[in-house]
Amino acid sequence: MYSKKNKVKECRKQGKISLGTWVQMASPEIVEAVGYQGYDFVIIDMEHGHFDFDTTFQMVRAADAAGITPVVRVPTNQDSMILKALDMGALGVLVPGVNTKEQAIQAVRAAKYAPLGMRGACPWTRATQYNAKDWTGHARWSNEETMIWLLVEGLEGVKNFDDILTVPNVDAVVLGPFDLSQSLGIPGQLDHPLLIKTLQEMVQKANAKNIDFIAVMLSELKPEDIKASARKWSSMGCKIMTVGGDRAIICTGYKSMLTHAREAVDGNV
Repeated sequence: MYSKKNKVKECRKQGKISLGTWVQMASPEIVEAVGYQGYDFVIIDMEHGHFDFDTTFQMVRAADAAGITPVVRVPTNQDSMILKALDMGALGVLVPGVNTKEQAIQAVRAAKYAPLGMRGACPWTRATQYNAKDWTGHARWSNEETMIWLLVEGLEGVKNFDDILTVPNVDAVVLGPFDLSQSLGIPGQLDHPLLIKTLQEMVQKANAKNIDFIAVMLSELKPEDIKASARKWSSMGCKIMTVGGDRAIICTGYKSMLTHAREAVDGNV
């Protein structure tokens, strides 16, 4: 009965790095297309995406149909947001703006059923297959398989990082390099030595606590640059990575094709 697989956890058990991507556009079709390309997971981004829970519900269903593990980036660290994402069948939640140990505890409590947390209980949800699962088995399975990922993206979170890492049942710590660069006073300078040093130190601390770490999004465009970035983060001990995102990939692809066509018709090639 409990046949739904968490590919991120499967990769971890096999000693493999899991690779995912972001979807920020309100499109179940994009989620489904991503799943058929072989990614392990997809982050459905409700924070920077312009869609509601009804659309998110359909995007989670599309992920299931394509065999990719859905993780929902909720807009805020609120119990109701986390509950809705998990009840609709997401296998993980990415909680933004975690700056303190207390905020991390709050996220875990909202995501886990008792005795690990205080997640609201209802047997008639999509996550329970509308009461097709026995409640005891569902609660146990959910506590084992659903993931809590914490997005630490500000200077306050960096200062409290050691305390945040002590919170039990956190599956991954995600760093937000762009927001972090602003907190460090170097906005948008993603290759700045101070930012790189800060990220490296956080990776080392997370590894020491045996907590998975999601690398910064591999935003490079050229194949050789993507490979180099992936090797760098994996050598640092990162076990989960995101590779691109729908908006960036679509815009880059359209720009590239237009450039080639424009060069041809203008007689530049």
